[in-house]
Amino acid sequence: MKTIEHLRGEWLEWRHNRVAVLSRPYGWTSLVSQDWLHEGENPRRLDGLPGSWAVVDNKVIYTPDADGPNLSVDGEYPTAPVEIVPGRNMVYGHGNSVAVYFGDCEVESILRTSEAEEQIFAIRKRDPKVSPARDFSGVVAWDYNPRWRVPASFTPSKAIDVEAVTVETGVRETTTQIGTLHVELDGKVYDLVVIGKNSVHGVVPIVHIRDLTSGRTTYGAGRLVEMQFANAENTQIDTVDFNYLVPLPCAFTNYVTCPLAPPQNFVNIEIDAGEKKPAEDIERIMTYAS
Repeated sequence: MKTIEHLRGEWLEWRHNRVAVLSRPYGWTSLVSQDWLHEGENPRRLDGLPGSWAVVDNKVIYTPDADGPNLSVDGEYPTAPVEIVPGRNMVYGHGNSVAVYFGDCEVESILRTSEAEEQIFAIRKRDPKVSPARDFSGVVAWDYNPRWRVPASFTPSKAIDVEAVTVETGVRETTTQIGTLHVELDGKVYDLVVIGKNSVHGVVPIVHIRDLTSGRTTYGAGRLVEMQFANAENTQIDTVDFNYLVPLPCAFTNYVTCPLAPPQNFVNIEIDAGEKKPAEDIERIMTYAS
């Protein structure tokens, strides 16, 4: 059992890194656009990007102009149509995608699902000048409280992909449910859906919750807490530390499709731990039109 001093020291270092991540050049807060593409549409031009864009056979295809500005795709300037594979710069893994730049800006494609269960794609642009210019002094948290580091148990299940409703009206995002976390809070046992995110270090178990602070002192769409497996087989979780709760990226930008918390992950108490609501409110503007 770690001492309180040790736990608080680890948390203070993590809080410093958390704010640093928010201001990194190509992080979530650097997003400046999100343009949607559909299969069967004619190639189109996108504001602030060169060439033309289309979805062909469920692939995002960028076609450079004969002359003028061009993208850098995997370190080269394409001279013919090229696929922009979804996934670059995702927090938990890049898949088979490659680095794509237009000047200093990073460009990526994402794959989502519409309400009609059709595949849809979007092109995002990240401007590295945006994040360092933002003031994150209003991103604060409650002080570390060992009360909110609690024992837990985990029941693994077969990984199930669920098309979750998102903050972007008409858009669904795939989340992978990997089991249930059992935790007792104020005398009541909660069974919380656990989501698995792929990372370079393997699967990261995450719980996305809402509680009685949501929309009041914390972000309304809920908060996430990452956990650690206690064994190599990824079948055991012994502890969840709610001091590490953070809001979703949609608390800081419009150009994302954050999933909503599963209904069963509502905790009927105030969890006054983790990160509070950002001082800067983001007025939600929808980028997708079905």
